[in-house]
Amino acid sequence: MTQPCQAAPGAGAGDNFDGLPRVRMTMAGMTFKDLPPRASEIPLTNRRVAADVIDLIIGDTDRATGCVALMICDAEDRGIQPILLHDVPPDAEATGLAQLLGMLLPLVADNDGSILIGRGRPRGTAPDDVDRDWHQLAIDRCADHEVDLLGFYLATGDGVFRLPEPLTAAS
Repeated sequence: MTQPCQAAPGAGAGDNFDGLPRVRMTMAGMTFKDLPPRASEIPLTNRRVAADVIDLIIGDTDRATGCVALMICDAEDRGIQPILLHDVPPDAEATGLAQLLGMLLPLVADNDGSILIGRGRPRGTAPDDVDRDWHQLAIDRCADHEVDLLGFYLATGDGVFRLPEPLTAAS
């Protein structure tokens, strides 16, 4: 029997529905139940794992309304703190991301950490000019602060897509 996902009475964001009876549910994307054991110990240098983390952080509603997500990582590139900003219009300029990175990257650099970034928007399978501007800004700011950018992903209702590495890293 397939049922749509629904929250338990009184459930909040991040609740994993352990109290619900075990029924098969149809869900798009990754869920907290899909995480492997000891997921917090897995470095996010693997592209598939990084894409799964972005898929997990940026839910369908966030994609529909637009958002930006960051996963702050430790010195071993393991995710330690997700950050999600909601209601970011698809045509938003990168200045907001610049301000956010300006606050976070010095702290990440001080701890020899790294960062993973995702941008959520309703639709599309290829980056547009705004996505490319955000991506380039992330590359430049991370380089300025000597913080490894583990990846920049576009998360839409159509899937999760990695933007290319900077040319210096790709060549």
